[in-house]
Amino acid sequence: MFLKRIILVTIIFISATFYLKAQSPDWSTTVASIFYNNCTVCHHDGGIAPFSLIDYASAVDNGILIQADVNSKKMPPWPADPNYSHFWDERVLTDEELTAINDWVNNGMPSGDLSLAPVPPIYNGGATMLNPDDTVQLPTYTIPNDSNVYRTFVIHSNYTETKYLNEIEFIPGDPSIVHHATINADTSVIPYQTDLADTLPGYATNGFGNDPSPSSEYVGGWLPGTSIFKLPPNMGFKIPPNVDFVISIHYSPGSINKVDSSKIYFKFCTVPDSTVRIVSKSKWLVPGVLVNGPLLIPKNKVLTFTEVSFPTTHKSLLGITPHSHHVCVSWEVRMVGSPGDTTNLISIPKWSFNWQYNYLFTKVIEVPGLSVMVGDATFDNTSNNPDNPNNPPKLIHEGAQSDQEMMICGFIVMEYQEGDENIILDSAYYGLPTGNATVADKLPLEIYPNPATDVLHFVSQLNTHDVNWKLTNSFGEIIRTANRRTVPKGVYIQDVDVSDLPAGMYQLSFQSNDATVTKKIIIVR
Repeated sequence: MFLKRIILVTIIFISATFYLKAQSPDWSTTVASIFYNNCTVCHHDGGIAPFSLIDYASAVDNGILIQADVNSKKMPPWPADPNYSHFWDERVLTDEELTAINDWVNNGMPSGDLSLAPVPPIYNGGATMLNPDDTVQLPTYTIPNDSNVYRTFVIHSNYTETKYLNEIEFIPGDPSIVHHATINADTSVIPYQTDLADTLPGYATNGFGNDPSPSSEYVGGWLPGTSIFKLPPNMGFKIPPNVDFVISIHYSPGSINKVDSSKIYFKFCTVPDSTVRIVSKSKWLVPGVLVNGPLLIPKNKVLTFTEVSFPTTHKSLLGITPHSHHVCVSWEVRMVGSPGDTTNLISIPKWSFNWQYNYLFTKVIEVPGLSVMVGDATFDNTSNNPDNPNNPPKLIHEGAQSDQEMMICGFIVMEYQEGDENIILDSAYYGLPTGNATVADKLPLEIYPNPATDVLHFVSQLNTHDVNWKLTNSFGEIIRTANRRTVPKGVYIQDVDVSDLPAGMYQLSFQSNDATVTKKIIIVR
């Protein structure tokens, strides 16, 4: 009798184990797409990460480490706080994705039917851009010492006509030594002559991309974790004929005798020049004032500095790029218009010198004339800061070297045109095909997340009107619907439970007054 009970318990345990494994997410139908969307931009052969996540075997080999890093929020690296503001192509795992990874690892990392796995992304020798219009190849350079090395290289374009740069991808020759790069377009001959005067490739600089020419204009950059910087098809940085590309690279300490030969891929706007919207990047839009400066951080002190721009002209804001060094621990930037009218732009509660991005918003933000930009950055010059370059701490001055500090913020902008605030940059965020710049409907409607699993949220800005909405399936059958009478003016927010709906394509129709907008919704399981 006792033996029978043991056998019965064993059978139940084995059956339960097989059932749990059968129910757990597998690589082919769930986990691969999560990694491809969030991780492989770094984790591919030739990428900056220490291992690839392109194939199932590599993912299994590193599964335990992956689980620890995603649960600690170390990976994927995305410093910006998604509860403060949202950005194009932000790499933030949803609760459902995090649960899927945990369940997959905890249940033995099943492969599923590998023939059903999604097609892996293609990386062309470390690049993701296919068929670039031009390639800028930097000369081979050998790092001369073990300290921070800033080297600027100048490449003449030989362009015979004005172009508008729409996509750019920097490919580090040796990702282990290239810390970051800035790319400028220069219409003077100063950087080119300076390069010629140096017997080695390029010339030494202080870390600023526009040094020593004031006519250099920013067109792109690279930091670990970044991929293609891409604008909507009708937007671009203006590249004049015969321009020189000035590429300033920071090589990390400990790189002595290592060799680098980086390159850059370009794609240009293909729409008529007359329809191109010219994009530029500027520091604080207009000069800013460090209201409690100078930027000087005594040893064993934690200080917060505030910088405020002078009032701006009317602009359209596409993106933002805060920048500091190792002693910085947090950043926050907001736009202040009329009294009480504040727009959150970015918050980075745990600043990291190693992960600094060009953040593009999900939609263009109108910057009304006379607005000011306000930035707060906190610096921890104590031994409690593990990134402090000095132990024991020393007085930190303002400067471009990485053991000094900076507090600057770049803004990617266009001159404002009527309706710019409705231009969608991250189309996927709004339930539309990714990559299109689409002018929103007269009735604004934001939907997230999309694809959805449990709850669908949609938001609209309304005048006082009745509101009607319905969710239909692919057969046109109404699944959810509601009628709201005399909704007050302001933000309308609706949460819809979709946890019981099967996976598939749906449509949300939203109507207020005489305007109606319809969006595609995807439910995934």
